Amino acid sequence: MKRFLTVIALVGLAGCQGVSSFFPNAKVAIVDGIEYSVRPLSSKNSWQASLNRPSGASLIVIDPTIYAGNVKAIEAATGCTVLRETVQNSDNNTIAAVNCSKSTAKK
Repeated sequence: MKRFLTVIALVGLAGCQGVSSFFPNAKVAIVDGIEYSVRPLSSKNSWQASLNRPSGASLIVIDPTIYAGNVKAIEAATGCTVLRETVQNSDNNTIAAVNCSKSTAKK
């Protein structure tokens, strides 16, 4: 029982800080009033996005609407267009490459 309560306490404390606080290069993007953590990956022009403050069902239930928000968050944080063919979704996280050429960059 103590172990269970310890896990619950740690999850609760982690919820006080956003996911972005665990990654020094992460940016927070707000899309439709929801905070997303967006961070660069080691591959050139590749980014990962997820909810910045996951809670409740988002911790255990896969929600396709989160994936759409992740893509919008990557675009908002980078100012670039996500290359749709590179999008990889898993466990409410999205990894994608972006195109930052002047002809496609968002203004």
